[in-house]
Amino acid sequence: MGFRRVPGEPFGGLPEDVVEASLRILAGGRPAHPAIEETEFPALDVFETASDVVVEAELPGVEPADITVSAGEGLIVIEGAKLEQTGPGRVNFLCMERTFGAFRRVVLPGAAVDISRATAVCRDGLLEIRVPKIEEKRGRVRVIPVVAKPGGGRSEP
Repeated sequence: MGFRRVPGEPFGGLPEDVVEASLRILAGGRPAHPAIEETEFPALDVFETASDVVVEAELPGVEPADITVSAGEGLIVIEGAKLEQTGPGRVNFLCMERTFGAFRRVVLPGAAVDISRATAVCRDGLLEIRVPKIEEKRGRVRVIPVVAKPGGGRSEP
């Protein structure tokens, strides 16, 4: 099955999932990892200081014991649940904007980091994860000097 351009279509007939993923990346979002489902809650800020990558997540009403932060394979994962506070009796909501239930957010740090020294602190509904940056060694170009060897021919291993 090949791609067929559709004249007059703004995205030329590309499959909808390809268009959505492309727009998300162009809008500054992260490409989705195919094996990880994410929720939109909690709201996140991710930024760098001179020494750390910092992730801040707004988690009002969530107990620290209900939050799990894990890291590996270049990802930081924040998971947990915000439990609904039910009052006495049944109510009919006129407006309900708060979010409840399980959540999962995945962050790509964007820099080489030392996950083994990461810290996570939850204070007044704000989760702060700090991960120290390290010097990136992968992908760095290293010039290898070429030396002349007398005698020509191939060198033995």
